Amino acid sequence: MARHHTPAIILRTVDYGDSHVVVHLLGRDTGRMSAIAFGGRKSKRRFAGGLEPLRIVDATYTTQKSRDLHRLDELDVIESFPGIEERIETITAASYGTELVRETWREGEEARPVFELLRKFYRHLPPCPSTKAIARLTHQFEYQLLRLYGLAPSIHHCARCGISPQKMDKLRLSRRGEGLICGGCRHRSDLVGVITDETLAILHHLHDPDSPLPSSGVDTAIAQTGRVMANAIDQLVERPLTSRQMLMSLL
Repeated sequence: MARHHTPAIILRTVDYGDSHVVVHLLGRDTGRMSAIAFGGRKSKRRFAGGLEPLRIVDATYTTQKSRDLHRLDELDVIESFPGIEERIETITAASYGTELVRETWREGEEARPVFELLRKFYRHLPPCPSTKAIARLTHQFEYQLLRLYGLAPSIHHCARCGISPQKMDKLRLSRRGEGLICGGCRHRSDLVGVITDETLAILHHLHDPDSPLPSSGVDTAIAQTGRVMANAIDQLVERPLTSRQMLMSLL
């Protein structure tokens, strides 16, 4: 057996027996992993609030060669996010981001990029001044996660032939997450929706936050962007996410 440390995000905890807790973590240096915290529901000295969600912790764990489940020895909180739990919209958005990573990021995959993406999402949620800002930030998180998977919708050119949006008669976007499809490449069986120039501008902003937001029609464009991202996320997840449904009802 060997003892290790890693910064980690708690993805989920499950009570086990009278006092133990099975903890699912996203380790910055280890990727997704599971460990059992013996006496975790009672020990304040070893886990000291670290079993709560929406915190960055330093996890000390022991690997056990004969088991997939490691032993979690200690947790120390190294970063919290003041204000994230003060509004139902921000805590629900953070929970959605956490659940989305937990359900899609595979064990054994290098996790530093997604770890930093989720941490940045937690950091930027509390200052959001409105539900519109929370929606835009959430869609940016979704888009950037899809980029890490190589599944972000094509927004700079036709996904099939590569012509620019400026040469398209209409901005048709695949409802299956593929991205822009020009009229010449569209098949009869393709499910598409026509988006506005303002929606395309917001999608470019999700790709690059330095890209300007449209000067008008933002509310309608954000709503349409939400539908675009929902179609893309549907290609990634295998089941409906409870936190996502709750967040959409709030926003």
